[in-house]
Amino acid sequence: MEVSPQVLEQDIVIVYLKGRLDAASSSNVKAALKNLIENGQLKIIVDLQEVPFIDSSGLAALVSGLRMAREKGGNIVLSRVQTQAQTVFRLTMLDRVFSIHPSPEDAQQSLL
Repeated sequence: MEVSPQVLEQDIVIVYLKGRLDAASSSNVKAALKNLIENGQLKIIVDLQEVPFIDSSGLAALVSGLRMAREKGGNIVLSRVQTQAQTVFRLTMLDRVFSIHPSPEDAQQSLL
C-alpha cells in the first residue's frame, strides 16, 4: 500500500492510496491519518481511485481516522471510491457515515 499525502490548500490535505486496503496495510493507513491529524491537518480527502479492494481492517482504519479528525473538529471525506469498496461501504452502511464524492474537486468543495 502506497500512502501519498499532498497539501491542496493550507488546511486541506488529499491522501492518495494505492493498493489493497486490508489487514496487511490498514495499520500504515491508520498511522498516516493519525500523523496528519496530530500535526493539525484536520480536513482530509482520502482518494481511493487506486484501491481495488477494502476489507474490514481497512474500513476500521478509515473509521478510526474519521473519529480522530472529528474529535478535533475536522473531517475525512472520500473520493473516487471503486466498485468493490462502494459495495462494502453500502453493505456496512458506512456510506451514511462518510461523505463520498466522485472527484477530489467535489470532495474539496465539501470541506470548504
